[in-house]
Amino acid sequence: MVSTVARRNLCDTRQMERILGPTTVIAGLSEPGSVQVDDHGDRLVVKALVDLDGLANGTFATTTVGCAFEPTAFAAPNVDLVGFGYTQFALPLRAGPGGGFDFAPAINLDSPPAVLPLLLMSDDGRCELLAPLDAWHEQVISVEQSVVDGAPRIDRFVWGWLGDLDVVPAGFEATLGIFTGTSVHEVFNAWGSSIRGAAGTTRPGRYVDPLLTHLSYWTDNGAAYWYRTEAGKDITTTLSDKLAELDALGVGIGSVELDSWFYTHEVSRPVSETGYLEAVPPTGMLSWKPRAEVLPDGMAALRKALGNRPLALHSRHISPTSPYLSSGSWWVGERAAMPSDFAVLDEWCRDAASWGATCIEQDWMMVAYFGNEELRAQPGRSLAWQRALDQSATNRGLHLLWCMALPGDFAATVELDRVMAIRTSDDYRFAEDPALLWIWYLTVNVMADSLGLPVFKDCFFSATPDGGTGDATDGDQHAELEALLAVMSAGVVGIGDRIGRTDANVLSRIALPDGRIVGPDRPITIAEQSMADAGRSAGLCWAETETTNEHGTWRYIVVINTSDDQVVRSDTFSLEEAMHVYWWRDGTATTTAELTVELAPRDWALLVCCPIPADGGEPIVGDTSFYVTMSAALP
Repeated sequence: MVSTVARRNLCDTRQMERILGPTTVIAGLSEPGSVQVDDHGDRLVVKALVDLDGLANGTFATTTVGCAFEPTAFAAPNVDLVGFGYTQFALPLRAGPGGGFDFAPAINLDSPPAVLPLLLMSDDGRCELLAPLDAWHEQVISVEQSVVDGAPRIDRFVWGWLGDLDVVPAGFEATLGIFTGTSVHEVFNAWGSSIRGAAGTTRPGRYVDPLLTHLSYWTDNGAAYWYRTEAGKDITTTLSDKLAELDALGVGIGSVELDSWFYTHEVSRPVSETGYLEAVPPTGMLSWKPRAEVLPDGMAALRKALGNRPLALHSRHISPTSPYLSSGSWWVGERAAMPSDFAVLDEWCRDAASWGATCIEQDWMMVAYFGNEELRAQPGRSLAWQRALDQSATNRGLHLLWCMALPGDFAATVELDRVMAIRTSDDYRFAEDPALLWIWYLTVNVMADSLGLPVFKDCFFSATPDGGTGDATDGDQHAELEALLAVMSAGVVGIGDRIGRTDANVLSRIALPDGRIVGPDRPITIAEQSMADAGRSAGLCWAETETTNEHGTWRYIVVINTSDDQVVRSDTFSLEEAMHVYWWRDGTATTTAELTVELAPRDWALLVCCPIPADGGEPIVGDTSFYVTMSAALP
């Protein structure tokens, strides 16, 4: 079976009218009585009554059995939609009233016309979330669209078994929960609480790994030393010199991430001197061992050069031509192979622990899934390899970081004990418009937060460009905003600076000198009023998080002008009750229940909203040298 989550009614019971309205059962099977499709109001269930074979129709996003929602159920002019796409990092897709989803956005993605979860927001104050209660990797909401006057329009949604599911045992069920409420966070938290409660989820905790507690140094895509070195230096010397510089600057680094440059792929890109590189070919791993030409003295010598700091090690899907496939059992696809037994994953975790790693970053999860048709052919296979890796990590005392995860991978973490954090936006500097990544991160954080997961926005540069040199590894004009968003993750915070290009002042606002991250209690998430539009066509993008202690709750509100129309924008945000508001950038303060902010394009504001003491005493702002002025990391 695909899931061990208990079968029970977990959804909201207030009987609010469903925005989507009634469903129509659809079935692509010729045998009557082979499946049962039920609409229970707060959940939809598809169950196999007999063993089924030959179901696959060759199209992932064309469901074989399930329920359809016709246009009259959702096409009212007052409903906005947000769907989480089946591509890396669950790309959030938005559709306004009467419109459709853009499955080919201005970024290099490969996304089928499918979403899950699906959020609907009506201007009468109702919210509805359709999200899986089990069968995380086997169900999907297909989006059928047409083009009207050059723009997409949704014709209908169809929920059910994905079109690649081929062999299903009798008794297999897929269940879609329908959560209704009056706010986005209410319905997401209801879903997250339901599936976490049913699974008995136990998260590793916020302080279990140095990647979560301390500033880290990264060598992944977007960082200065991703397949790059400084001129005249090898990768070991380059990284050791950079860490020595950070030590001299008083910037504490708790761990170092080694990306895919350290092991061999089907097509391995050379590690060369600093300069712009095209994307590394997305081919699979051949062997998860140090490349002799890159690390001739092995992993132990590299770690010693890095001051024996703990390591986070990148991993990816396995090539179908890997020598690993000569033993054990495997699910093999055109682009990726994944083990169906424990041995190779346990070998990886054993090696990682011996090399001084505390965390494995499992990357390219999208390719592991879509590049392997055998994983999608039968229920439970995707979850099986993830459980095996989770168990191996448990046995070796390691933790896991999910990267390039699909929506089903997010939900499946409720059944895994060692996934300590998840990436929630695409690679740093990957998009031509950086605001696309900021919005992506803030939106997907809503889903991750509801699942109890700390997040990671990817690494960033701490310094602005040096004299306009044009070097792609030199700096970022939005460095301070990137640092602010990163520390508000309540999770991993990593820099990827080049030698000579670290702004220690910026980093002093997010971490103590020993590297301890000064962060909030939970990930920053996009605010209710920004969910539908994210400030792209009207208003500003608002996001918030918080810190709570015995004295009350401090709210941190980040406001960004994400529009790309070069217009100065003004917008207002309600706090529901009066708070002492500290404007972090100019140091002024006021007591108010309503915030009004005006920002130029790509400008930002940070507002620290402090509780007003019941005894009439002076409100406490905290340590304003940090973005998060009240944090568990501060004395």
